[in-house]
Amino acid sequence: MTFDLPAYLIARRALVERHLFACLPAEDTRPALLSQAMRHAVRSGGKRLRPILCLASAEAVGGTAEAALSPACAVELLHTYTLVHDDLPCMDNDLVRRGLPTVHARYGEALGVLAGDALQTLAFETLARTPESRPGTLARLVAEFACAAGAAGVIGGQVEDIRFAGAPTREIVEYVFRHKTADLFRAACRLGGIAAAAPEHDLERLSAYADGLGFAFQITDDLLDADEAKSDDRPELSCLDLMSEAEARGWAVQHTRQAVAALAGLPGDTAPLAALAEDLLTRLA
Repeated sequence: MTFDLPAYLIARRALVERHLFACLPAEDTRPALLSQAMRHAVRSGGKRLRPILCLASAEAVGGTAEAALSPACAVELLHTYTLVHDDLPCMDNDLVRRGLPTVHARYGEALGVLAGDALQTLAFETLARTPESRPGTLARLVAEFACAAGAAGVIGGQVEDIRFAGAPTREIVEYVFRHKTADLFRAACRLGGIAAAAPEHDLERLSAYADGLGFAFQITDDLLDADEAKSDDRPELSCLDLMSEAEARGWAVQHTRQAVAALAGLPGDTAPLAALAEDLLTRLA
């Protein structure tokens, strides 16, 4: 039977969003403007890919999606904070995200910074609500999450992205792709596995899958963004600074194949993870 990815994504997105919005402060929670800005940022939506990966990873190692709901929401809150800060005038200076005003465009730059900060700390608070499958689970979840989010992960990747935009080397592109993008995919998958009490060898399979998926995702984004003009003409780091579109497509295919191959041997249902990886390439069709 063919796996129905669209139906799966709709159902999982609904599950994630029910829990995600329950994590956020009510709009009238003081300071109300901050609460509204946080909700606006999360409401901007997207496919909720990272939390869905977290749930699917828990199932791929033989656990349940319910065991990974708190980590899944934590990952999405952290991802949203990175977008809020990426949009700031000192970064990408974007005024619209997914058809809605960015947080700083609607609420001002200072509140954009503070709303992002609040989402980041709420992500850790949400992660701390994960039921412990065994003693020490929470400590391990927090350590994994902090490493992915910090100087050795997303923030480090963002710094090098800004520093070398417009003049990267292959090593820089790979560093940025790994840390700015793939590390959060890796965290999503590993957190799902840890919440489901996966053994270390299965976590390593999930890591390899997420690394391949993260690279393929960013390469695909670069290809799709190639013809879009930036209003402020700021240079942006892209693998297309170093290779042709055909070479980039080949690189995306290579990483996708590596991701799918890494799933072999996992004890649970890996069809959703495999389908998510393969679906990335259809964006280039």
